[in-house]
Amino acid sequence: MIQLLLDGVYRDIELIHVRMNFSKSLDSAGKLEFAKVLELFRVISKIYWARFKYGLKILYYPPSGPRLVPILRDVIILGMTRWLFDATVFHFHASGISDYVKKSSLLLRALVRIAFANPELAIHISNGGPRDGLSMNCKREIVIPNGIPDAAGESIARSTRGGARINILFVAVLREDKGVLVAIQATLELLRKGADLRLTCLGKWESGKLEARALAMIEPAFKDCFDFPGVIAGAEKWEYYRKADVFLFPSFFHSETFPVVLLEAMCFSLPVVAARWRGIPEVVEEGSCALLCEPRDAAGCRDALAQLVEDASLRERMGQKSRERYLRYFTVEAHRRAMESALSQWKDR
Repeated sequence: MIQLLLDGVYRDIELIHVRMNFSKSLDSAGKLEFAKVLELFRVISKIYWARFKYGLKILYYPPSGPRLVPILRDVIILGMTRWLFDATVFHFHASGISDYVKKSSLLLRALVRIAFANPELAIHISNGGPRDGLSMNCKREIVIPNGIPDAAGESIARSTRGGARINILFVAVLREDKGVLVAIQATLELLRKGADLRLTCLGKWESGKLEARALAMIEPAFKDCFDFPGVIAGAEKWEYYRKADVFLFPSFFHSETFPVVLLEAMCFSLPVVAARWRGIPEVVEEGSCALLCEPRDAAGCRDALAQLVEDASLRERMGQKSRERYLRYFTVEAHRRAMESALSQWKDR
């Protein structure tokens, strides 16, 4: 979404939204399609309309992630619209454009340099990823964490009685670098040692080949200890969080800047096991609400998971710390306050 900002403090500001709807599904993301070309020209025409109808001065734009087609889309939109505005703010929800462009052709590097150069402000959502704003010679750079609505509504107290099965939840696109195979391997090793566990992986498989590979890892004796329900949304998704005991996220995804699923886990008072990778250590606090392992380290993931599986009181303490951390740093209100402070410099322009 592009937000074209009128003068004023963010809290009171009128936002003119030009919605970008390029990918209709996960499968179409990053691919060149005729419908996306039509959407591209619709977005550009709407920006022109909004600029001249409302006399806007500032362009607030969220650049794409590090893939060729989305980057070319951004180059075209920015190349045709930035000159209309007095200032540009980039908000990097995905990171890694600068690293991607460094390995690209001279032509792409030149186009990106022209389209993205010298923004007045670059907003990153964590310090853990590449500093794309600095590579674009931004005049000012800040970090503002994401915030999400409080879907849980309250702190969740889970049963600490012995003998109950421990439910482990993994939520992401089911791809290897999101850590799904590490999660399966770590769970399998604990099951072989006699632990009573169930791993639920919410999300869509990246490919049938990876799904077959993952399912082949699971021994017949433990087949009922794994569940792959697919993509779940809304209230049904929150029930999975509510019924879980531990959240598992051993991701080593190349642009894992600020995984929202970790905010969701903390919102629902879940202790976390995750990889010490990119922006993850900034989201969760190691030793307080999370135990971290090295990327791709199934044994380390297993050992961290075992600590929580074997110690109900530890799960309870870390779960409550998760909820406290969410309420302090990652609510919508906390995010709004930070954005208001960042954008208020244009109040009198």
